[in-house]
Amino acid sequence: MTQEFDPRKSYLTLKANEKMVAFVGYSINLEEIEETKQGVVKISSQHRPYGGGILTLTFILDVGDRQDLKNPLNRLFNSLTENTIRPSLGKVFEKMVKVSLDSLEEVKGWYVEEINFHFRAIEDRENVIIEEKLIPALEGCLPFTFDPVQWWPEERRSAPPAGKGIEGQLSLKGLFKKWFGVN
Repeated sequence: MTQEFDPRKSYLTLKANEKMVAFVGYSINLEEIEETKQGVVKISSQHRPYGGGILTLTFILDVGDRQDLKNPLNRLFNSLTENTIRPSLGKVFEKMVKVSLDSLEEVKGWYVEEINFHFRAIEDRENVIIEEKLIPALEGCLPFTFDPVQWWPEERRSAPPAGKGIEGQLSLKGLFKKWFGVN
């Protein structure tokens, strides 16, 4: 099933016990792409009742009419494994679970990949784990360059702004800034 991108759909909504933490823009440059592509990563956090927690990173990339880019992107994300990222994340890292949301439901013009990073402890440490460990680890394993992290204000609602899709937005990152209420 192919559909237009709408940020209010399931791949961007939060689970009941999950909270929005941040978002970050990124650039990717692959030989197969022959150009730099821009994307956004939504970062959310989920605390487990028995301790520890999960940081969920949802990678969204505008591929436009270049549907042929999805296979190289799948190969790229498949190259990221627990063994390649474990040395950078340390002993608090437990496991990584990848979900290719793009393979579950084809979204025209977009590539969407979700990666769940399970940690033994993240309580009040999300910022440190994301900025000092997770983002540098991803930059070391993937041909990505990340922008500075945009933190989700604690008092902000989790619902997206009213309106349809991203029509009229300057960029995907612009939509997230509007959604998160940050300048």
